[in-house]
Amino acid sequence: MKRFVSLSLICLIFLLFLSSISFADKATLLSQKEITNRLSLYLPLNRILDTYLVRDSNANKYYIVVSVDENNKTHLDLFSPVGDGIIFKNLDHIVLDYQNPNFKLFNLGTDQSALLIWERMGSGAFLSYDVFLVRDERLVNIAQGKAIFQGDIKTFDGGFELTSSDKRWFYVWDKDQFEKNLEGDFLSYPDNFVSNVSSIDSNTVLITYRVGEGEISWLSSSDVDLKVGEKLLLRRLNPLEDSTCRILYNDENLSYEGNGLFKAKRSGKAVITLVPNGYDWGKAKTITIVISAS
Repeated sequence: MKRFVSLSLICLIFLLFLSSISFADKATLLSQKEITNRLSLYLPLNRILDTYLVRDSNANKYYIVVSVDENNKTHLDLFSPVGDGIIFKNLDHIVLDYQNPNFKLFNLGTDQSALLIWERMGSGAFLSYDVFLVRDERLVNIAQGKAIFQGDIKTFDGGFELTSSDKRWFYVWDKDQFEKNLEGDFLSYPDNFVSNVSSIDSNTVLITYRVGEGEISWLSSSDVDLKVGEKLLLRRLNPLEDSTCRILYNDENLSYEGNGLFKAKRSGKAVITLVPNGYDWGKAKTITIVISAS
């Protein structure tokens, strides 16, 4: 009988422990929601897009509130909690000229974090981006790019990958700034980088090419058949070489998804042109794509 009572007490204590964890989790979620609600009171005229918890190099905690005004301008406001976090202090304010920005928080190493803001515009998928961190209680722009043709950007722990057309660069955080890291190509990445291998599947056709000095020295195929919805991944085998190549395409039946990935959007014909040195049309190569209904 005593053993039964003891076991019952143990079970009861265990259930109460689980309940306390559950209530604590809910309280934490409510606390985060309450923080966002309280911060929104400081920006009554703007529409709040999101709130990001960031830390500086000393692991001090701050909040970046992203909002949009009536003119569709993007605002970044930096806040720090005062006391137990019921009151906040507005430390910095920046206005950015983005129309439909994307946001991503990523780690720079240890406890420090940064906020990436980017968007791609137009048929040329022109990329603009900014990377902000907190330093001396201010928002500091530590990396930026404007109107990068056929650009794309992807973060990893401690840095980011930047692409333009078929060129690729890696930037790795080094104490207080990003350093360009040339040790890598599409098969070899810096530590912590995760390649987007999921972009290659049964509905994706892979075409590889190599750019030599003033010429396209290798092209795996110049004719492709796709169905609407299928994709073509154009991948350069030597993306870190100095030789440049411009990629042009007609976007009537084909859309550019970024990082060399194209998608067939309607039946018809499409042409992708690879131009060495950007303007050497005499040595350009073309890929002809015939798109049929799915």
